[in-house]
Amino acid sequence: MIDIPQRTVIPSVRHLKELEAALVSTSRYVLLTNVHIGNLEPLAKKCIDAGHEVLVHCDLIGGFKPDREGIRLLKNMFGVTGVLTQSAQVVSYAQKAGMAGILRVFIMDSRSLEKGIQVLQDSRPDGIEVLPGALAHRYWELFEPYQDDTTLIAGGMIVTQKECDSLFDRGYRALTASSPGLWQTA
Repeated sequence: MIDIPQRTVIPSVRHLKELEAALVSTSRYVLLTNVHIGNLEPLAKKCIDAGHEVLVHCDLIGGFKPDREGIRLLKNMFGVTGVLTQSAQVVSYAQKAGMAGILRVFIMDSRSLEKGIQVLQDSRPDGIEVLPGALAHRYWELFEPYQDDTTLIAGGMIVTQKECDSLFDRGYRALTASSPGLWQTA
């Protein structure tokens, strides 16, 4: 399990101009989603210097390959605490490197949901990010059995405080959100 306090909104920084707002958020974590290997080091350092731990969508880092060596590079060179990925193998690489591995499960249609659940059953992630968050409440029962062993996170398309409260009340421990107006939520 990744140690995230209940009712945490993790800033998901898609636009670098919003990084400053993320750095004053109440979250212990900042998720860097729009980075490339060339700017990751200074951005991660900025987050760490501001007292935050860094999470990255390792499948979305430009110029980066999420293999065993790449994952170790994220930890050792850039100080990344955890990775979000759709790959059970990358989750395993991250855990072996001493990082948190968070598995992303998409609810685009019944087939993607079935595939995501199958990957989940074949891995032991530290966290599960259910996407989009706008649908995560509807499928809580599928993820609830994992809540004792992993941290349940909803993410994507969460734009109002009411949606945040609904997901927290449903049982999700944390949310990832790209709306700066939600980053001070506790």
